[in-house]
Amino acid sequence: MKSRKEQSGAVLIISLVVVIVLSLIVTGAVQSTVLQQKMSNNLRDKDLAFQAAETSLKSGEAYLYSQHRNSLAGIFDGTNGLYTFSTAANNARTNLDNESNWSDLSTVQSHTLSQVKSRPTYIIEELPEIVAQGDSLTVPRPISATYYRVTSKSKGGTDASLVILQSIYKKL
Repeated sequence: MKSRKEQSGAVLIISLVVVIVLSLIVTGAVQSTVLQQKMSNNLRDKDLAFQAAETSLKSGEAYLYSQHRNSLAGIFDGTNGLYTFSTAANNARTNLDNESNWSDLSTVQSHTLSQVKSRPTYIIEELPEIVAQGDSLTVPRPISATYYRVTSKSKGGTDASLVILQSIYKKL
């Protein structure tokens, strides 16, 4: 009769170690993929909020462009998103990165954009006159200009992505 060799089970132990190592590698790859997906979603959300805020900023600038300079005089009274710059009143408007400060302001809603949480808004402030310093013999003193600060706010697809942009607009 033939003798049977005793099996020690080494193949079973090696295969279990290989399965454990492969599952650790797959788990790490899945976690990395999930993290990358969250990062790309956040980047998309931030870009969407930026584009919406830029659209709102351009709407405010388009409003200023479409108005004759004389028709803008005296309408910056704190309604319809139009303000006159003053240091006392500006304290509430200088820290516009806090959304609660926006809730107290009269704003203008911009175009409706798809995929954003809420419509972008803007305000326009008439800034104090800036007096040119001196004249030149070759370059005459420029015609007086009025300066405006346009501030826009928008969210992306979630409340977590808040973008606020400002621009200075010069109207001759």
